[in-house]
Amino acid sequence: MKTKLFRISRIVVLGVVILALVTLAAGAVAKSNLAKGNPAPGQLVDVGGYKLHINCMGEGSPTVILEAGLAESSSSWLFIQTEVAKTTRVCSYDRAGYGWSDPSPHPRTASWRAKELHSLLVNANVQGPYVLVGHSLGGMLVRVYAHTYPDEVVGMVLVDSTHEEQYKRLPGQKSFIPDQVRQFRMLGVLSSTGFMALAPQAIPNQGYPDEIFSQYKIVWATGKHLTTAAAESNAMLESTAEVRALHITSFGNLPLSVLSAGLDFPIPFLSEAENQQYWEEVRTMQSELADLSSNSTHTIAVQSGHGIQFDQPDLVIGAILEMVDALRK
Repeated sequence: MKTKLFRISRIVVLGVVILALVTLAAGAVAKSNLAKGNPAPGQLVDVGGYKLHINCMGEGSPTVILEAGLAESSSSWLFIQTEVAKTTRVCSYDRAGYGWSDPSPHPRTASWRAKELHSLLVNANVQGPYVLVGHSLGGMLVRVYAHTYPDEVVGMVLVDSTHEEQYKRLPGQKSFIPDQVRQFRMLGVLSSTGFMALAPQAIPNQGYPDEIFSQYKIVWATGKHLTTAAAESNAMLESTAEVRALHITSFGNLPLSVLSAGLDFPIPFLSEAENQQYWEEVRTMQSELADLSSNSTHTIAVQSGHGIQFDQPDLVIGAILEMVDALRK
């Protein structure tokens, strides 16, 4: 009897292994076919042994550079970029490991990402001067770029930007990071094994417009986008500490437009009093960002959460075009 049960268990285990191998093989084929059918919309540019994806549209100066937030790709700017391109040159790109870009051998800290963007713009022959536009984490990264390469930058638009002190000043903010890293890693496993490519229609939409989400499904299912998001999340405290060490206190009279989310949402694990403190501190930090220039505007997007470029895209487009027009005059 024991011998018979042992044989049955071996057959079951062998069947599971075969099924897993077949699924992995099918996933690899699905990933390859999905990637081939959806090539990068822009160009891949070498930045030192690995390539970054950059997509430029339109003509004119200054050139607008779009920097996405954490776990976002160039796709997040699709609607904004199309509209801005009617007036001037505008480029979106994927940070290393995101979208269509290769992973980077370097740390995912703020200084390295600024260096990579600089190399990309030089090697892709994207002419300045630049107006830098950054959403969320991207807002902090463009400030590092403007601080590091001040002669190249003539204006900035910060879209609900990360503040380098938020993990020190906001109650409970640090506790977000481990959960976020775990979620991205889990999703990264599903992507790397090909499961997402087998059923991209099952990927849930977190509020992106349909055209943008169709591109997100491709990069989530075929690349290292999600494992990169885990690495970038894991490096967040190091990045913010790095930016604090730069002591970026003023950009003089550099044209600066700050757009801040107007809709608060309750943080589940915080008390009512802590929630109030949290959002008051967020508003204070957004005002501090506006104070970085004597030539700044600060707009509250009253109908928007964190993703102002999705909730109220006209505000973002208007801020960019207004700055471009003022610089030309």
